[in-house]
Amino acid sequence: MPTRRMSVGAAGETIALRFLERRGATVIGKNLRVGRDEIDILMKLDGELVVVEVKTGAGTGSRPWENYDEEKAARIRRAARALPAHRIDLIAVELTPVGATIRWSPGVG
Repeated sequence: MPTRRMSVGAAGETIALRFLERRGATVIGKNLRVGRDEIDILMKLDGELVVVEVKTGAGTGSRPWENYDEEKAARIRRAARALPAHRIDLIAVELTPVGATIRWSPGVG
């Protein structure tokens, strides 16, 4: 049975996928295992292979981008090098009772 955290994360990834596709990205895969690491979204945008890390928060005052710490960044960089991806983007999704706010930070890697 999925936990609330897993459900929130899955919702955020779905929102991020739709957001990226509306901006012309071609999604190549999601939740991809690269060695012992995982990539949330792998996409092609403007001819570049891009790794996307999605952080999702639910509730008042959530700041999901703050959960992208140096340890997580190092794991994502390691996975991106193995592909090899051109860059790493971060998408933070804040879920509220009336919708979602999306913060896209290209080139965080």
